[in-house]
Amino acid sequence: MKKFLPVIATCMLALAACEKGSVSGTVMDPFTGKTVALPTVYVKGTTFSSQKIPGGLPEGKFNFEGFEPGTYVVEAGKDKYSRGHAEFTISKGNMSATQNVYVYRLDVTPGLYRPIEGSNAEKITNDWAIWQPTCKGSFVLRAKFTEEVENPQTKKKEKKDRMLPSPKNVPANIVALYQLKTSVSSPVEATSYPIIEDLAKNHDCGLDAKEKLFAPNLDKGTKLSSSYKSDNLYEIKGTLPGGKQLLALNQDGKLVGLYYLNAQ
Repeated sequence: MKKFLPVIATCMLALAACEKGSVSGTVMDPFTGKTVALPTVYVKGTTFSSQKIPGGLPEGKFNFEGFEPGTYVVEAGKDKYSRGHAEFTISKGNMSATQNVYVYRLDVTPGLYRPIEGSNAEKITNDWAIWQPTCKGSFVLRAKFTEEVENPQTKKKEKKDRMLPSPKNVPANIVALYQLKTSVSSPVEATSYPIIEDLAKNHDCGLDAKEKLFAPNLDKGTKLSSSYKSDNLYEIKGTLPGGKQLLALNQDGKLVGLYYLNAQ
């Protein structure tokens, strides 16, 4: 019996040396929650590609086998869709990785969306954009402003007050998607601030000094997590403080989105 032990040990070592890892997952559309049919999927820097699979990936599901231990990047795309990528690791303790990849249609318009299970994501339309003056070094919302409009009956110009629309009601435990049209790959940072009433004289916005503004309380900001979801798309998650607030989205120190929310 003893003479067989070296042979068995040698076979076991050979099997261990030949063991290869695998990765499987699904290409998903984060705005619909559905799979993306017939995407192109490949593992960067390797020969693994869905284009070598007869019939492609009709249900968006992929499975590649034969990886040495290491860290890899799986990428996915489709005509008229964004490109998406995700990292996965094969190790001796985990030879089978699972990793979904997210892509979305390129006709999605920029902005903030709330995914809804079983339905398309709801876009939170920025109804407050024209109440946001251009300020130096700060961001605020005007409570109201006056504009001249034409009376359809008299055809004469009349002054009319435009009042700031109500905030959008959202759950305190928020999960959102933020899409922006840019070639910059820097991450988006998300911070929510309680609102305080302030005067324009405290902000360099070119407004009447006595005008009332809704400003962020910069001392009580709540930072939310922001992570890559797909190219030019970020997932925003976290717990908002209750009540009215300004959600500020920044990229490279520049404000790229401002939303007036009421967390419930």
